Amino acid sequence: MTEDSKPFAGRRIVVTRAREQASGVLSALRAAGAEAISLPTIAFAPPAEWAPLDAALARLAEYDGLIFTSANGVRAFFRRGQALGLAPARPARAWLCAIGPATAAALAEQGWRADIIPADYVAEGVAAALAGRELRGRRILLPRAAAARDALPRALAAAGAEVDVVAAYRTELPARARAQARRLFPAGPGPRPDTVLFTSSSTAENLARLLGEDYRERLAGVLLASIGPVTSATLRRLGLEAGIEAREFTTDGLLAALASGAPRPRRAPGANSST
Repeated sequence: MTEDSKPFAGRRIVVTRAREQASGVLSALRAAGAEAISLPTIAFAPPAEWAPLDAALARLAEYDGLIFTSANGVRAFFRRGQALGLAPARPARAWLCAIGPATAAALAEQGWRADIIPADYVAEGVAAALAGRELRGRRILLPRAAAARDALPRALAAAGAEVDVVAAYRTELPARARAQARRLFPAGPGPRPDTVLFTSSSTAENLARLLGEDYRERLAGVLLASIGPVTSATLRRLGLEAGIEAREFTTDGLLAALASGAPRPRRAPGANSST
């Protein structure tokens, strides 16, 4: 690999994705010359109760549409079906929407083909993609994380749809992540990574929780790279600013934006460069 193909040479880049999702991004960063550091800020767990998802799986044939907003939701949905001794069959009358290509690929692994993939891989993009369909009186199933934005359910309800929002999984802080986070981003002067990749609002919120009340000071001078406008808005709400935002809201889009537009981050006063 030539130097030109290693745009991240000498960079220390933190990946905040869940451990089981991070390998592809870490490998791509290392191939491009970075010291890629895995700092999972999210772990996946079963929902607080299974009853709503179980009921939806039992009456799957009654739905007119199914919407999946993450690959995690797809996998959790099918895992639960298998645990119940079911092989979820796609309802014959239902259309199927995936929020983006990764979610569509997860469905394809189960033999389900997405009919709708929005141009923008966010909840608002899903709502826009469904705007031309008759939704009034239609039953729609939305299996997703227990804690998620309400923008999509509100838009569907406003269009007259009957929406069943069911938790397929929940996210939590990983065990032992706090010590690693605070070691990587010390209080006061000291070497630290120069870039952090955020792939969801939860990764941003959870890193702040892991670092503690002084998270802004600990992240001073670090380049924050966001997968899209929703995550960037979360960073702003936290009093932080995304220095890079992906145009295509995928991990590949995030890496492309970082490679093409990333300035060397400003160092906080007294912070040492570490390569």
